[in-house]
Amino acid sequence: MNKLLLGLIPLAAIVHQANAQSRSVSGRVTDRATGEGIPGVTIVVPGTTVGVSTNADGTFALDLPAGAKTLRISSVGYMSVELPVGNETKFNIGLATDTKMTSEVVVTGYGGSQDVKDITGSFAKLDQTKLTSQPVQSADQALAGRVAGVQITNSSGTLGDAVTVRIRGINSINGSSQPLFVIDGVPMTEFGNLNIMTSGLRYNPLADINPNDIESMTVLKDASAAAIYGSRATNGVILITTKKGKSGQSKLTLNVSGGMMEPTKLPKLLNASEFRDITNEKLNNALPNAAPIAINGDANMDGVEDDTNWVDQIYQRGYIQDYQLALTSGNDKGSYYASVGYSDQKGTIVSNRLRRANGRINMELTPKTWAKAGVNMSFNHAYNQGVLGPNLTSNFFASPTFGALNAQPNIPVYNADGSYYLDDQRYLGQGSNVGLTTYIPYTGTAGRLYHPLATLKLNNNNNTQRRLLGNAYLTVTPLKGLSVTTKFGVDYINNYEYQYSDPSIAGLGFDFGGVNGLGGLVQKTRADNTLTTWQNYATYSHLFGDNHNIDATFGYEQNLETYEASFTSGAFLADPIFKDNYSGLFDPLQSGQGTSRDVTAWQSLFGRLNYAFSDKYYATFTARRDASSRFGEQERWGFFPGASVGWRISREAFMSDISVINDLKLKASYGLVGNSAGISSYAAATLIGQGQYGIYPGFAINKLNNPSLRWETGKKLDIGFDASILKDRIGINFDFFSNDVDNLLLGVPAPYSSGIPNDPGLPLVSKFRNVGRMYNRGVELTLNTTNLETPTGFKWTSSFNYSYLVNRVTELPAGDVQSSVVYRFASEGHPITEYNLLRWVGVNPANGNPQWLDANGNVREYNYGLPAGTWLHNGESTLNGQPVPEPSTQTDGQWTGKTGFPKWMGGFDNTFSYKGLQLEIFLQYSGGNYLYNSTRSQLLTFSATNNTTQILDRWRQPGDETNIPRLFINQNQHQRSSTLFMEKGDFLRVRQVRLAYLLPTAISQKFGSSRVNLFAMVQNAFVFTKYSGLDPEVNVAANEGTNSNIAYGIDQRSNPQVRTYTAGFNIDF
Repeated sequence: MNKLLLGLIPLAAIVHQANAQSRSVSGRVTDRATGEGIPGVTIVVPGTTVGVSTNADGTFALDLPAGAKTLRISSVGYMSVELPVGNETKFNIGLATDTKMTSEVVVTGYGGSQDVKDITGSFAKLDQTKLTSQPVQSADQALAGRVAGVQITNSSGTLGDAVTVRIRGINSINGSSQPLFVIDGVPMTEFGNLNIMTSGLRYNPLADINPNDIESMTVLKDASAAAIYGSRATNGVILITTKKGKSGQSKLTLNVSGGMMEPTKLPKLLNASEFRDITNEKLNNALPNAAPIAINGDANMDGVEDDTNWVDQIYQRGYIQDYQLALTSGNDKGSYYASVGYSDQKGTIVSNRLRRANGRINMELTPKTWAKAGVNMSFNHAYNQGVLGPNLTSNFFASPTFGALNAQPNIPVYNADGSYYLDDQRYLGQGSNVGLTTYIPYTGTAGRLYHPLATLKLNNNNNTQRRLLGNAYLTVTPLKGLSVTTKFGVDYINNYEYQYSDPSIAGLGFDFGGVNGLGGLVQKTRADNTLTTWQNYATYSHLFGDNHNIDATFGYEQNLETYEASFTSGAFLADPIFKDNYSGLFDPLQSGQGTSRDVTAWQSLFGRLNYAFSDKYYATFTARRDASSRFGEQERWGFFPGASVGWRISREAFMSDISVINDLKLKASYGLVGNSAGISSYAAATLIGQGQYGIYPGFAINKLNNPSLRWETGKKLDIGFDASILKDRIGINFDFFSNDVDNLLLGVPAPYSSGIPNDPGLPLVSKFRNVGRMYNRGVELTLNTTNLETPTGFKWTSSFNYSYLVNRVTELPAGDVQSSVVYRFASEGHPITEYNLLRWVGVNPANGNPQWLDANGNVREYNYGLPAGTWLHNGESTLNGQPVPEPSTQTDGQWTGKTGFPKWMGGFDNTFSYKGLQLEIFLQYSGGNYLYNSTRSQLLTFSATNNTTQILDRWRQPGDETNIPRLFINQNQHQRSSTLFMEKGDFLRVRQVRLAYLLPTAISQKFGSSRVNLFAMVQNAFVFTKYSGLDPEVNVAANEGTNSNIAYGIDQRSNPQVRTYTAGFNIDF
């Protein structure tokens, strides 16, 4: 027994020694940027053959041999690292992307994609990281300030309002400047519901795309990149690629966020005391011999003086909550990505709310190595409780925004019993102010105002939209390098609008055809818009020898878009409880109904050829032949070619010694693109409408045909370079661009001999012709830098972009094109958004009268009591010593050289990261333009409504120097369109500040997840500007319809933009 024990002692010592020299370690390898596990990473012990590869989720386990001191971790596309083993048994390893080894792939359309190094066109790409880090209403807003040459403008801060996207400026006078949006290879419709009660777009269709479902957005700017889309690419193309399933372990992702919203700025108006003093001064200056007229502080005579801030009554803090759930999985036979989501936003104006539910399924099957089929489908349901906008064409007085800005502050909101304070006609009550209605020049309402809060609370302006957007495709590969694809896509929108004006208050009711605001109104509109797309194309790729690489695509496409709508309306409702227009519930004489239908068809043949030689010389040729039913039979087809070349000069032998330059590519492109968005589907046809002969109804021609009507054509030139220097720490993209637009589509009067009415007040255009030319030219610069990166894990990166643009209308043989405002029209030889205004001189310090310059540069002065629209020579007296007024005319307005569209714009993004902590600060800037502050003009009225506090700085006595003339009731000549209300639009906006923290894997696993990311952010934190209005970006006359390009930069009583505070988390399971 003792011998046995003695024999075991050496064996135990050997085992103990072996255990001391070898042990097991485990851990997880993740992408440092995303925190996701990396499969297939190689982990070896240097100097040995011991090693393993990570699993699908990035985890590994390894037995270390005796004497192992380090681990080497490497993977294709990532920087390799060596870690000391020490006494650790658990490792969490983050790998950084190796920018030298990876080449970013960019989608180019119709199944094509290219490495960034091979592209010779002008493009920009935004990946999902930037898209999902912003609480935006729609994906296009995420581009704001982040892409050179792309401008995103909100029409207001109202939820769901339209967003305008412009790439490299305004490319048409009357046509749309919106780019073509293509999602997963299928064009989206340009449909946006036209709300009859607001006469403008209220809903942004791009909001139907969930930003969390988007993998990337690629902006195609020049002809080489965009000409493959031919006639619809003059404004550029934005390609949206949604997420797809990935092979490997299934992953469930939950994104939850919530927060609050508040207006960035609200107007400062007079309080009750200031209003009484100012109004008395207006009255007393007009009636100097009369006794002062006191405006009672207790207008409703209930014994309590009222001081109502009507702006505070209609604005509030809003909230936002968003929930998104996504599941993805896949293997070698197929993959899928599925998501569902719900968001709820309560706006910053009372009763404004937007709720949206969305779902998506992207699925791809690969039953054979030579065949694959897939479906990309999304459904969106949105319910938008809207707000009557400030730009109503028929009765803008009913806008609650207009009412809040003008309502007198000495009037209460409610009666003592809690009911709304109204007068006998159900307008906002006047009380002892009733005598002031004489001095409120709103003839349509007999000098009365609508109750702002009652309008928001009792009326409805709702929109329900359902959208099905998707495609199905089949791709076969019969030969090596050759693939053939057929794809069918549909974009279906069902839109239902419901507008209700409560008869218990004055609103949008009708009185036998005339608007007087009484009686109530119910109006319902149903519209269906369907765009179908069928594509068939073949792609062939082949490498000839060692140096010649070609990639060719040829195909056919057809599109059919059908729009059908019907509406019914009924006015003079029997009782407020009835909120539908069923027969018997309203006055049958005040009913209406109608239908409309619109059909447009396109056919296209297209092709693209990419050629690369020796990875140094590149060429791309594109061509598209389009036909559209919108044009005359003689010009239905258009041909749009494009070409580009590139020279990767850094690969030349003579550049090998220039170590500072890692990559340098010169590029140039030229091509033609088209546009037809500025005309209706029947612009080339003769149209017949309702007519009348005496008392007899009938039909008459109201627009002549034009069989020669053809496409607007843009000739695009682009010259630039892409470079990477200082060991790829700085990336540079520079482009000079020029777009000469010819054959502008404009409405012109028909000859009088045709019998077609040419009354400029008529909404119909007598004839469409191709008359006019304009150009946009400019430069773009983008810098992407790695400013600092330390071995401890701290990293600071930046992205800066800048663009400069000039525009000019070079030819308008049919004459100037007028917008709805007299001081803004497109004219030959001037930029499209240049102001033509009276030149403001100032206020005469001696008497307080306003002064301007006439066409000859003479100082002219308006003296109160003269007829409106007249003026005098300064100090001139004629005819028995009395001044003789002379009329001012439009020719007295002069071109200012100032434009509404910015000349320069861009963004500056900084990201600081340390281990799991990340801070992003994003700045946006714009300038070189002037805004016309129409809101300020209206709030400086001398009528008996409320004013901005700026009116306190008015002229009061001889010697005063100010820009606000002597107050004089109802004499508003100082509000004439002049340079007085033109202000600089430059701004620097802190667009977003975001702080995020990626929990360590060990902590995440305690929650049963592989990744947990926490974040908090503020959007629209601050804006630095000299503009006195609510926001230098807010309201650019988006409701101008086809004149929105000309009217850009006019600020008209819009709802302010919002500041958003958001916090949330992202969890992967």
